[in-house]
This record gives sequence, C-alpha cells and structure tokens, in this order.
Amino acid sequence: MTRGSRRVRRIRRWIRRRVRERIGTVRVVVGASAAWTCSLVAGVPALLVAGLVALTGTALVLRGARAGALVSLTGSILCVAGLAGLAAGAQAHRAGEAPRPATALVRLVAEGQPTESGRWRTIGTGEFGRATLITEDPPPAAGTTVRADLDWWGDDIAGLAGAEVVEEPARQWRIRARLREGLTTAAGVGDHAGADLLPGLVVGDVAHLDDELTQAMRTVSLSHVTAVSGSNIMIVAGVIVLVCARLRSPWWVRILPAAIVTAGYVFVVGPEPSVMRATAMAALLAVGLLRPVGTPALAVLATAITGLLIVRPHLASEVGFGLSVSATAALILLAQPLARLLADRGVPHVLAAALAVPTAAQLGVSPLLLVLDPRMSPYAVLANALAGPAVAPATVLGLGALAVEGLSHGLGDIAPLSLLARGLGAAGALAAWWIARVAVVCASLPGASLGWPAGTVGIIVAAGLVAGAACVLLGRRWVREAGLVTACACLAAGLGTPALTATGRGAWTLLVCDVGQGSAALVRSRDGPRDHALLVDTGDDPTALATCLAGSGITRLTIAVSHFDTDHVGALPQAVAGVDEAVLLYPQALAATADARAASVLAPVGEPAAAGRPLTQSLLPAGVTAEVLWPPPEPRSAEDGNAASLVLLVEADGLRILLPGDVGESEQLRLARDLAVRAPVDVLVAPHHGSSDLSASFYRAARARAGAVSVGADNTYGHPSSQALAAFGAIPVLRTDECGSIALTANLTLLGGADACVPGGR
Repeated sequence: MTRGSRRVRRIRRWIRRRVRERIGTVRVVVGASAAWTCSLVAGVPALLVAGLVALTGTALVLRGARAGALVSLTGSILCVAGLAGLAAGAQAHRAGEAPRPATALVRLVAEGQPTESGRWRTIGTGEFGRATLITEDPPPAAGTTVRADLDWWGDDIAGLAGAEVVEEPARQWRIRARLREGLTTAAGVGDHAGADLLPGLVVGDVAHLDDELTQAMRTVSLSHVTAVSGSNIMIVAGVIVLVCARLRSPWWVRILPAAIVTAGYVFVVGPEPSVMRATAMAALLAVGLLRPVGTPALAVLATAITGLLIVRPHLASEVGFGLSVSATAALILLAQPLARLLADRGVPHVLAAALAVPTAAQLGVSPLLLVLDPRMSPYAVLANALAGPAVAPATVLGLGALAVEGLSHGLGDIAPLSLLARGLGAAGALAAWWIARVAVVCASLPGASLGWPAGTVGIIVAAGLVAGAACVLLGRRWVREAGLVTACACLAAGLGTPALTATGRGAWTLLVCDVGQGSAALVRSRDGPRDHALLVDTGDDPTALATCLAGSGITRLTIAVSHFDTDHVGALPQAVAGVDEAVLLYPQALAATADARAASVLAPVGEPAAAGRPLTQSLLPAGVTAEVLWPPPEPRSAEDGNAASLVLLVEADGLRILLPGDVGESEQLRLARDLAVRAPVDVLVAPHHGSSDLSASFYRAARARAGAVSVGADNTYGHPSSQALAAFGAIPVLRTDECGSIALTANLTLLGGADACVPGGR
C-alpha cells in the first residue's frame, strides 16, 4: 500500500470517528440548514421534498440495525432535516398565504421612526400577521389600535393611510413611553455625541444620531452598538444574575428574576426584528451556560435557529438574522482558539480575550456585511476592541437612569431621584461618548474604508478568507499551512481587485454602465465635486451596478428613474444603500402608482418630473443641467411605463446627452419634432436598448455625434435590432455587451478599460 493510500485511509477513519463523536451536532446543524432552505423557498415543492427526505430518513433508521451504523446515522440526519424543513416550510407557506386586506384593524407595536425619504416607519400587527407600515405623517403612539387603509407594496410592507384611532394605548404602553422619554431627558440628548448615542445603545432609539456619526460607525463596523444587540441583553441579564448569585437557592430561582427583567427590557426596547434576533441569541447563550456538560454550544445554536425559523420563517430572508447567527457561530468556534493563539505568543490573557472576541465576530459577519456594502475597514477590529469595554457601563448606567427616572415619575417627580437619574444618565452618556469618539477617529484614519469586490465574487473571496482563518485556528500541520495561504491569497485578492479593475477611472463626464439587459448611466461635471453624480436608472443587477461605481469616488447620487420596469429600477435599494446621500426623482405621470410609493420609501423624493420643466437644479450635481422632454404630467398606470418613460436632455462640461428611457415609436415621433429645432446632441443612448419599436426620424432629429446602447450580451430580445443600429447612421456606436461600461470625456474620448472596443462596430 502506498503512502498516499495510507494517508487517505487515515483521513477517512478520522472523518468517520469525528462524525460519530459529533453526530448530535451534525444532526441539528443539518436540520437548521434544511429549515432555513425551506423557509426561503416557501412552497409546496419544498414541502414535498422535505417530506420525501423525512420518509427516506425514517426508512433508513428502521433498517439501520441490519444495514449498519453508518446507514442508521445517515437516516437520523435525514429524518431530522426533513422534519425541520417540513415544520419551517409549512409556517413560511402559511405566512405567504395570509390575507392582505385593503382595510384592517392594526395594533401599532413600535414607535414611528423617520426615514430618509421624509416618511415614517412603524410596525403593526393584525389579521395579516406582522408588517412594516409606512405613513406620510407621524403615526400614533405604540400600543394604539387603529382602523386604516393598507396599500400593500410587498408581502410584509404596506402604506398606511386614513388611520382612525379605535383604542388608545393601554397602561403598560403609556408606562413604556414615559420610560423612554425619561431616558432621553436623563441622558441630556443634544449635549454631545455620547448623549445622543445613549438612547440608541440602551433602548434602540436612534432618532437623535446625526448622519456623520452614523456613517462613521458604519465605516468601522460599530453599527451594532447604535441599536440594541445581543450583548446589551446579555449585560442586562448578567447583572441581574450577579446580583442574585449570592442567594442560596437553586439555579432556576436565581435565573427567574433575570428572565423577568430581560422580558421587561425587551418590551421597553420594542419588537423590532433586530431586537427579537438579539433576544433569541442572548437566550441561546444563556442556555449554553446552563446546558448539561458535554452538550456543544454549536448544537444549541443550531437548535435555536430551527426554533426561530419555525416560529418566524420570515427571518430566513433577513440579512440581520444571518449576521446574528454568523457572529454567534464565529464566537463559539473561533474566539477561544484565537485567544489561546495570542496568549501562546506572549499577549496578556485579558488583552488576548479583548482582541479575540471582536476579531472572531468580525470574521464571521464579513461575507454578509459585504452584501450590504462592498467595503472593508482595516480598523474594524481595533475600533470594536477599543469601544467594547464602554458598552457594558453605558448600558448599565443608561438602564439605571431609565429605572430611576421612571420611579421618580411614578412617585410624583421626586427631586432627589430625578437628580440621581440625571447623574446616572450623564455617566452613561460619557461612556457612550467614548464609543462615538472611537468611531469618528478610526473612520478618519487613512484607508479607513477599502474597496472589496462587489456581489457574488466578493462574498466568495470573503468566505475563503474566513475559511482560511478558521483552518489556521482549528486545524493542524498542513491544514493550518493551507489555511494561512488561502486566507492571505483571499485578502490580497479582495483588497487588490477593486484597485486593479476600477471602472470609469479618469475624468469621465458620461459613464454608461454595463448592467446586462438593463439601463444605468452616470453623469457628472469636472467643474463640480467628483463625489456627486446624476444616475439615470439603476439596472436590476446590484453587483453590476456596484462594479460600475467602484473606484469612481461617488458618495452622493441624484437618482432619476425613467420608469419602474425591473431592468431599470431593480437595483435601486442597493444604489441608495451604497452611498452616503441619495435623492430620488421620477415622472409625475407615474407618481400615483404603487411602484412609485414603494420606491419613495428608500430616499427623499424631489419634485416629480414632467415635460417642459428642468429637473430641480439644487438637487443635481454642480455643473450638470437636465431638461425633461417627456412625459407630460397626466397620470399614467404602471402598465403604461414604457410610454411614460422619463426622457432627459442632460448637459455637463459642454456635452449634450439624450437619455430616452424605453419610449417607443409613437413617443419618439412626437419628440422628433421638438429635437429638430434644438441644437444637435453629442451622445444619444438608444431608446429601449435598441428595440425595433423605433422612429428613424427621432434618431435623425437628434443629430448625435456618437451613440451608445445599454444592452445585455446574448439577450433573448434581439437587442439591439438591425433597424436601431441602422438608424444611428454613420456615427460611432458603442455597446455595453461589446465594450463593458462606457466612460466618455467631454471631448468624446473613450476611457475605463474599453480600449479594445472599436467605435462604430456593429
């Protein structure tokens, strides 16, 4: 037998032995994965597959004694997976079939929070289950029952209008409101950044945070302390457990006060999804501390995930839930080995633990964080390590201020108690000030926000980095060496790729993004700030849009939506989330549609656009002007989207650009008469991706010097059609399916890596 064969046999024996030793953990982990998958798929086919898996597993278990231990173990895994998938999938299917009434009684269970769009967001429950509700005006207080009209924009989000109060908040809701107001008063909100942060850290009230601090905390991965997290809830429970630890009584008697206080704290905080996730993860850790000796914490985590998904299947699609699970799993698996590794190399034990916890958590959540924002900060671990020690004092002191202020109010505003509450609040705000200061300082350091590949590639590279780091910490010999090589290679690829492949680098004025079979175009001026651009449509591929924006330095967007077809607005949420500031514009003709109302939740909305008037200049980048040529203001339905497409004549750096959305032949004929009496344009972007639904006179009236077609490679629509390419005439025409993203300067010089594209090529 060769050495290689012996090594393979040893590896197989080791795997079999580890599987047998960890079979309980394997079962519940596979069960949690099945529950998650069936919650996401949520349909009859998924239920049928889960049922088949459960039956197969049961059959294998029944014949396991005759077939051998391995068959029995496999059967038990399949049985657990099938049953978990059935339970979670059935709940998800039932939730998807819940009624979506136009009018309903709604119990508001959270305070209204202002959104960036100027509207208000709250949470309501009713016969429809649970949904996020958007209102034009501040909603009634939490605990109020209203009869309202619901305009459903999705399965779990609706516009709420015409709210008629049916029942005022009960006594417990009024007490809750007074406690939250008391904390705001005790903290001294408005005095400094720490005072503004404390209500968010203690009870999730982030309405007092300014944009600068919010962005700084996001940059260095400290956003989790701007609202209640699992660590806060564990601190609350831990303090009560420590207070009760001196009682000579069974453990369940000592735990009971902690459970009661924690439940009350969660009620005061509110039923936001993040709070429910944090509570579940905190309960998981508590169970882990009390679990029988020998029960792996990872098995407890998987069991908790399965239970949560069965009760709340919608959590499966929430990134926040994934972040909570990833962070907890990373702490269970990686924190202790990392602390041991640091201690073995001479780092003091206390410091090793302080560094290991945020490092492990940051590693665990990195792949999912990159879904939200494809950037990485090298100071994230440092910021979390420095800010971490202040979280517990801020939480405890803030809670003390909340309790004492509430007691003072209940007893008739007793002055000494109010003074004590303000003292506790000031001390808590001082601890929170340290957290805010760490965020601002770290975010201002050079290279605080480094680019990372966007989309699936970036997630895979980040997952490779995490897997490599896990091998270094958990593996031995060659596994550790391979993990180190993998982690270093993924880190180098992740940080180096954006710098080497940045699209649109240079002094471009027009950037037609390659977003596949869709449309997205950026315009900015060399006379204005380089971080502000006009984005006309977004395409429907967030990864492609993020790739186009990478390296451009754009942090502010004015987003003009031509109409609400998916290939023009599918990536709108990611476009808004990917920049610091965004404002939204869309045709007045489509302003009454549900699509427009749903989009307007994402960002502030400027004056709706209509033919004959320019876009509001104060909203556009400096040096950029845009005139609306179409559509007229008369209302249209969503089905008239193409005919109601926004047609913009944009000018920047002397370059005149015509962006006609998806208008068809009849609209082009009407526009041709207007274009014929105007100055020629420099660049014409083909309407409707070069569709054959065109008017050749429109192309001739534009008298463009160059053409561009935003189109997907090998698309099934036949775009661009031969008629559209012929309509351009003899001018050079650039296509995104051939050139990639097209970056043009004011003198029509081609930039951005499209040198191999031959202008005029058909």
